[in-house]
Amino acid sequence: MERLEIKRQLFHTVNGTIILLLFERYGKPIGLILLILSIVGAILSLYHVHVKPIKLAQPFVEALERKENIKFPGKGAILYGLGVSLSIIFFPKKIALASIAALAYGDSSSTIFGKLYGKRRYPWNKKLSIEGSVAFIVSTATIGTLFVPFQIAFISGIIGAMAETIPHIDDNISIPLSVCLVLSLILKPNG
Repeated sequence: MERLEIKRQLFHTVNGTIILLLFERYGKPIGLILLILSIVGAILSLYHVHVKPIKLAQPFVEALERKENIKFPGKGAILYGLGVSLSIIFFPKKIALASIAALAYGDSSSTIFGKLYGKRRYPWNKKLSIEGSVAFIVSTATIGTLFVPFQIAFISGIIGAMAETIPHIDDNISIPLSVCLVLSLILKPNG
């Protein structure tokens, strides 16, 4: 497994953990802050590529960006912030916490585990493996229980793992929003 991918997944998990803790402590305003940061990040990314490179951003781009995203540096982090912020703003706290846990822990563990041990690929998405999805579910169910009851964390893991396999949709959006939408349908209105 590439060193770049390990760094990216660590960054993914650490950011998610920080967001979970801040959201748990400060509530919905964290969603608005993340939305603003995502918009500012998108503007800076476009400026960096189309107007003038931002020297301060260059080390981060070189250290964390995949080659296919070089024309939109920070795309993953920007979409991560967008997916999480929409979850926080529009859904009850318990549901948003579950979706963030799925994105922070499930997505990272599925990537690492799937790249190392994945053998059985999905017919509709050959990049992802069933083994990676199992890691997604287990890690989300395990770590998610720090924030929500086990049943919610487990269901979040299943929903997130399936959402991740949808091709052509960035999983930083599909995972948190799918988890939020499905949990909203199956949980009581007070979340």
